[in-house]
This record gives sequence, C-alpha cells and structure tokens, in this order.
Amino acid sequence: MRNKAISPFISAALIILIGITGIFLTLTVLNPAVDKSRDSVVINEALQNLKMIDDTLREVASESQNSKRTISLKVTDGTYKIDQNVNYINFTYNMKTDLNVTGQKDDINIARSGDDLNLFIEYTNLQLQGSDHFTKGDNTLVILHNGTNSTNNYPIIYVGK
Repeated sequence: MRNKAISPFISAALIILIGITGIFLTLTVLNPAVDKSRDSVVINEALQNLKMIDDTLREVASESQNSKRTISLKVTDGTYKIDQNVNYINFTYNMKTDLNVTGQKDDINIARSGDDLNLFIEYTNLQLQGSDHFTKGDNTLVILHNGTNSTNNYPIIYVGK
C-alpha cells in the first residue's frame, strides 16, 4: 500500500497561513483593548497634570509678587497650551477609541468633539500670561506671580517653560 503525503511546500504554506490568521485575529481582538487602555492612561495623566498645574498656580496667586514655582510634568501624549487670550490652560488629545468622557472633575472641564478630547481650566479671578505649549516627554513649567492688574485687581500669573 502506498502512503500519500502532503508535499513540503503545501504543508509550509498551510503553517504560514495558520500563523498569519492567528496574528490577525490576535491583533483584531487585542488592539482595541490596548487603544482603550492607552486613552485611559493619557486622560488620567492629563487630569493629574492639570490638577498639579492648577494647585500650584492658585498657590502662587495667593502669595506676593515674584513668588515662583517650578514643576515637572511627564506627558505621554497630547498637547498642553496656555492661552492668555481666554485665560485657559488646555489639554488636547486625539482619541483612538470611542471612550465616552465628558463633564467636569474638580475645576477641569472635559469635552469631546469627534476624536478630539479637550480638558481645560478657565480662570475668572486671575490673569494668565504666557502662550507656551508643551507636548510628549518631560517638561518643566515655571509659574510666576507677576503682580496685580490695576484695572480689576486680579493677580497676573505667568505660566511657561
């Protein structure tokens, strides 16, 4: 009796096909979970960073002119911007998933428009100076009390690198 066998070429092709199918299925299932986890980590980091900036800024504002603090921030993703025109400190991040985050936490407003997530703090009782932005990596931020606005008596606070 004669044994029939699969040729080495066909068996190698089948093994490669099974391997590729396994990798594809793994990535299809795991990739969304990894993206959701990454979005969550970036958002939590941004909330902590904004809270630290806000606490330090308010502390400096309550002190006398020329009070100064330097803080270090780690940024995994997204962009922070100091906008002196509207008295905002803003964080913007392009979301990878449909994670639903909106509302407010402490004094931090959370808004989502399409894939863009914006976390921001609006200051109504002080005047921000500076228009720096900072992105991924380790960043050093200087917060300096620059005096008082003579018109409205609000502290003038410089925020920048």
